[in-house]
Amino acid sequence: MKNLIVNIYKTLFFFDLAIIVAYYIPEIKTENTAVLNLWREGVFLAVTILFTAFFLKFVEHGKLRVFNLKNKLRHYSIGLLTAVIPLGVTVLILWLFKAFTFSGMNQTGSIVLWLLAILFNAAATELLLRGYLYRLYRKFYSLPAVTVVITLLFISLNIDMFSKGVIYTLNMLLMNILLCLTAEYSYSLLAPVTAHFIYNAASSFVLGSFSLSDEYPALFNTASAGNKYFSGGDLKLEGSAVMLLMNIALCAFFIVRLKKRQKQSLNRRGKRKSPYR
Repeated sequence: MKNLIVNIYKTLFFFDLAIIVAYYIPEIKTENTAVLNLWREGVFLAVTILFTAFFLKFVEHGKLRVFNLKNKLRHYSIGLLTAVIPLGVTVLILWLFKAFTFSGMNQTGSIVLWLLAILFNAAATELLLRGYLYRLYRKFYSLPAVTVVITLLFISLNIDMFSKGVIYTLNMLLMNILLCLTAEYSYSLLAPVTAHFIYNAASSFVLGSFSLSDEYPALFNTASAGNKYFSGGDLKLEGSAVMLLMNIALCAFFIVRLKKRQKQSLNRRGKRKSPYR
């Protein structure tokens, strides 16, 4: 019980204070929306990095590890597949059934700046949710319990998702859970950061589906047609039941793999030690 109370206080200071500090740092004066968004996301990332470093050194005194630098290619590959498989299969199925169509490209400048902004956002969000706090709670509690905590924090950042329908909300929640499973399966922060970045870049910036911000452009003009539950309607891919099924399937895959790994560890008469501990 004592650990829980202490961890709640740590969460409040790390999570809430980091967001407040990032919010009150002044924006630069520019009419270039790409530069402005890059600044915002860069500030968000810088603040989360500083808070993470502070808490690891002065609060945890170096006894908690967040970054795993081993097997980086494997971690990157896991994150890449986690993003590409559900998104790619969903787009393919909807395109084959003519429920998702392309109608040309937009003239979008500053592509590199937009992609960097998306990367900074993904890295900052993952540091905030599945970095220090994830490893802090995982040190004391089971994966399901930690996933619930991280999901509640995720909801606090995306409370407006409940106004966009049941399927969209479930897809958002499952994506968050999937990133928790990815972090657990890989013992790495790189995997969820990669998955988060690739998904947001592909769905929002390339396909114009998932909305990061009203200011973010899309490279392609896309439209959804037919049954709104199948195609996603105005919400496009994230509102589609096909995406929902793909997220469920991928979550199930990771759960099965994690249970298999746990069973193998028990058979070797000793739990596998996480490289973070």
